[in-house]
Amino acid sequence: MIKILKIEKKEISGSIELPFSKSILNRWLIIHALADAKLPEIGSMQSHDVLLLAKAINQSSGTINFEDAGTPARLFLAYAAVKCQNITISSNTQLKRRPFAHLVEALSALGAEIIYLEKEGYLPVQILKTVNLNLENVSINGSLSSQFISGLLLISPYFSNGLNIQVTGAQQSEKYIDTTISVMQQYGAVIKKNETGFYISPKKYQIAATPAIEADWSAATFIYSLAAIAPFAQIFIPDLKLNSIQGDSFTASLYKQLGVQSIQKLDGVQLIKTGKQVTEIEIDFTNIPDMFPAVVAGCAALKIKGKFTGIKNLTLKESNRIIAMKENLWQTGALLELITENEAVLSYFENEAEIYTFKSYNDHRIVMACSIFAFYKTITIDDETVVAKSFPNYWDVFRDLTSI
Repeated sequence: MIKILKIEKKEISGSIELPFSKSILNRWLIIHALADAKLPEIGSMQSHDVLLLAKAINQSSGTINFEDAGTPARLFLAYAAVKCQNITISSNTQLKRRPFAHLVEALSALGAEIIYLEKEGYLPVQILKTVNLNLENVSINGSLSSQFISGLLLISPYFSNGLNIQVTGAQQSEKYIDTTISVMQQYGAVIKKNETGFYISPKKYQIAATPAIEADWSAATFIYSLAAIAPFAQIFIPDLKLNSIQGDSFTASLYKQLGVQSIQKLDGVQLIKTGKQVTEIEIDFTNIPDMFPAVVAGCAALKIKGKFTGIKNLTLKESNRIIAMKENLWQTGALLELITENEAVLSYFENEAEIYTFKSYNDHRIVMACSIFAFYKTITIDDETVVAKSFPNYWDVFRDLTSI
């Protein structure tokens, strides 16, 4: 548990360090492993998700527990279906509630033999037989997660005659698929997008010089929220690019509406609070689901009325993020109300507590999103440690920016 006294500092400024992009690193790790190349140095201060994937690749036998790391587990499942046999992929209770069936079905159609060890469609699973690399066509449902498609894309250059991937259902988080394609192309993959999916040529990855890695835009979103609600803010974030392959780089455009200007410098991005915020906002989170907690908290702190769509799959994250944010924001006088399963609105009422007591829901993004309310009142959070999943040094950065 952590208690943060009301922040009295009027201006937050300085240069901060973000972890590397875990979206890029996770994909790099799979690509290097497929190419039988030495894994890139990632350092101990990177996200727990990345460290779990690196450990799994180095182990690649027996039982591997991915804890609550959904993206690494799904990408590794596709990788293991090419490289490993008699391997078991397990997780904690929360990840066992998140679906894996669409990816397992696609890998099975490609010749893999994968069995469920507990509940049909969910972890844990065991791979008994790898895919047939001579097959050329596969169909996958993309309506639940872009990670299923990314997993297939990453392994596709190793099919002898290339691979046609037909995507059915409404694709979710397409920007993350674009990130996967961009990273693959950095290592020589040839990918053609068509009306129904993708064709990937049979050209294996070429590992030469590793491109410079970007800072993590998903982590940066929470710094933007701090900048948006601080009285004054001027923060420099090294190794961040406005023109980025990361889907969450949309943060810069979106937070302009919340009063934060972004300026590209030679070696990073400068954030400046302008205070020129909107009073109402409409956001479609279909392609940027990970931004939901931070953005909704930022809107609530600034009393911006909101209409949010593209949110139905947020129930399948580390927590049900719609419920988690609704219950946490209630005490601040903000009402997050579901209109349909895919739409919610944000409004306000008079019901503010003396101290804000936030629940983590074992979700790193919920914790970081709620931390910004310390600018208004003393807050407590029941488990501050969960930030290690994506932003291990978050509290160090938070203290550096907010301490007098």
